[in-house]
Amino acid sequence: MRKIKKLTALMLAVVMALAMSITVFAQTEALSPADPDNATITINNAAKGETYSIYKLFDATVNGDNIAYQCPGEIPSELAAFFSKDSKDNVIPVDSILVKDEAGKVTGTNMTSELKAALETWAKSNADAMVNQAVSKGDKLEFTGLPYGYYVMVTTNVTGDKSDPNAKAAITVTSTQPDASIYDKNTNEPSASKEADKDSYSIGDTITYTAEFDTTNYMGEGENAKQVIEYKIEDTLPEFLSNVQVTSITIGEEDYKLTDGKVPQFDDKKIIIPWATENSDGTYTSIYAQGAKIVVTYTATLTSTTNINADNKNTISIRPYVDDNGKKPWKDTWKKEEVIKTYAAAIKKVDDDHKPLAGAVFTIAGLTTEKVEDGVYRVTSYKPGDATVVPTEMATDNEGKLYIVGLAEDVTLVVTEFKAPDGYNKLEGTMDLKAQKLSEIIYETSGERRYDEDGNLVKESTEFKETKEVEKNLSELDTAALEIVNNKGTLLPSTGGIGTTIFYIVGAILVIGAGVILVVKKRMSNE
Repeated sequence: MRKIKKLTALMLAVVMALAMSITVFAQTEALSPADPDNATITINNAAKGETYSIYKLFDATVNGDNIAYQCPGEIPSELAAFFSKDSKDNVIPVDSILVKDEAGKVTGTNMTSELKAALETWAKSNADAMVNQAVSKGDKLEFTGLPYGYYVMVTTNVTGDKSDPNAKAAITVTSTQPDASIYDKNTNEPSASKEADKDSYSIGDTITYTAEFDTTNYMGEGENAKQVIEYKIEDTLPEFLSNVQVTSITIGEEDYKLTDGKVPQFDDKKIIIPWATENSDGTYTSIYAQGAKIVVTYTATLTSTTNINADNKNTISIRPYVDDNGKKPWKDTWKKEEVIKTYAAAIKKVDDDHKPLAGAVFTIAGLTTEKVEDGVYRVTSYKPGDATVVPTEMATDNEGKLYIVGLAEDVTLVVTEFKAPDGYNKLEGTMDLKAQKLSEIIYETSGERRYDEDGNLVKESTEFKETKEVEKNLSELDTAALEIVNNKGTLLPSTGGIGTTIFYIVGAILVIGAGVILVVKKRMSNE
């Protein structure tokens, strides 16, 4: 019995020891064979699926907190503008990266953007300098058994298409003294972009939006970095959009769906995407690789509430929620606005003297509209190839004008005159009608030059741009309206009416005939 108690106590102790050590488990990638220096580089916030590669640029000797760097061979050509060496092979930073105090004393070195780019270029072209490489499982990542040195850590391309050789890699530079503990400071900030498949639409058209978001698994840098637990994607979805349907979501080029196999939809104009799973000890493990791109494709129908005279804007945004003693929204939100437009078309009905004619009625193949006021019709649907659509009859106003609002810029309407004004001939055949813009850029300038007091050019930029845009009312479309002429009905050849002559002739014949009868009767009676 006593032995059983001792065994149970021992097992409990082992279990407790294992439980206490769970939080310190790490992914260890040991150099084989290990270098006698046995230095370590630890990445505390290694992201699941991220590939970490470490390259040794310079050798080093370490004495306590002191470290000295050596380069037995030539300084790499990519880095010659930043480092040199003395006759003892000691590496010396050049002035361009030195930090000095007011007295001119060197107090440190500066990691400039130029140096960082040069280090990335060097790492890409010197595969033989890579000491070790690992794909993170989402835990702390340790590279052990390393020689002392000056290291460049390159992570998976996150600032461009991975297939693009010019894509920027995320790098961190560190030294082993004798060990180095770093956070991956090169994690992207989120970003948002959004595009519609066209610039303009007719009312009733289906708009396809594609939104793309760069992501990161951690917000902030260093020890204060906060792990992302979820992302919230929101769209303003204004009234001019209806029947919104998310057709696909991909994360890192893989389809994302709910447990029921359906694609998530905008719920109260937002979509929540979980980004990490909670562990038993309250920590989180990222689900997706660092820098995974989210792509959301969704469709919507353009409604009659679209603004004909202004941009139709809707904005999409992404906001991370992080682990900060509980789930909390990050302070920043990343947004992208997209603009679509819709235009109008005008018809002027005139006679052969170019005077306006009221009362003409037109139809347009595939077009249905609703009447806004006399002479103004708003598109409800435009399906030019659908022979089953019964087009709306639209009449000109008292000034012979007809306006159709809510058209895409690239449409060509086929106009048929359904009924001509009384006394005028109907248009034979059809005519084409193009939509017109209700806003117009009247000038656009680009470039900026600055001169000193002597008239010398000191600065020139092509980025400066100024645009002046004006809006027009419907009546201002008249000058570009499609003018349709009706001619008066032509008089057909005529012999005129029968008149009264025939009646005089008939009357005379009757009178003469009556006289003849009277004379004949009188003679007969005398005989």
